[in-house]
Amino acid sequence: MRRSLVALVIAVAFGAVACQGQPVKLLTDPKEILVAAASTTAAATSVHLDLAVDGPIQFDPLGTGAGAAMDLKGTTASGDLDLAGNKLRATFASPQLMNVSGELIALDETVYLKSTLTGPNYLAQHGAPAGGSSAAPSVHPLAGLSDLLSRSDLQPVKGDDVPCAGGTCYTVTLHLTLDDLAALGGGTTGGGPIPSLPALPIPLPSMSDATADVVIHVEQVSTRLSGIDATLHLGDLGTPHVVATFTKWNEAVTIAAPPPDQVQAMP
Repeated sequence: MRRSLVALVIAVAFGAVACQGQPVKLLTDPKEILVAAASTTAAATSVHLDLAVDGPIQFDPLGTGAGAAMDLKGTTASGDLDLAGNKLRATFASPQLMNVSGELIALDETVYLKSTLTGPNYLAQHGAPAGGSSAAPSVHPLAGLSDLLSRSDLQPVKGDDVPCAGGTCYTVTLHLTLDDLAALGGGTTGGGPIPSLPALPIPLPSMSDATADVVIHVEQVSTRLSGIDATLHLGDLGTPHVVATFTKWNEAVTIAAPPPDQVQAMP
């Protein structure tokens, strides 16, 4: 009996080692890599997102044409997305951009925004998406990103594999147009499950010729998105650089509306 038990333990141990030692089937086609990442993203229930922005940009808050160039270095945002519940909570800060900072919460077709430009209370914007009806609850908040990654008309280029938080990542490079970038948000300002953001009192120049060179990092083992590194070409406006890092996929997250006594309606 003892010998049988020892033999069983050894067999289980060797079996576990053998399973762990099996190599991951690596993908070589960049389109297959992006489609796999799209599928994993569409099935996710939550994710944590960190953004870092740097690089030059023309800033003209009054729209007079007399703006000045500034470096966005130090501009950051960090947020939790409840993808299953269509909820978002994020903080943001930009020391070079009027030292603005604040917090944004979006849930139940309402956006709450509090910032150093708008005062101590949250400004609430309520309303259904364009068309007067609520968005279908099955729509995924990252559907635009999933759709982009799975598009067959793009011409992705696979780069070298690199170390990343998830072990080793594929890298895939894309060149995107303004229409491609708009599709990340569903192509509209109010048609997604998370409501559109309140407009800031800052006029924005036309970016009809904007393009982006994007490097996408996808974990080899899980095919989850690990990061997106993008250089935006905005013409005379500048060439900011944006790095997005995705972590905590499918972990529990709780997002609630702020207390009523800290909320006021949009003017």
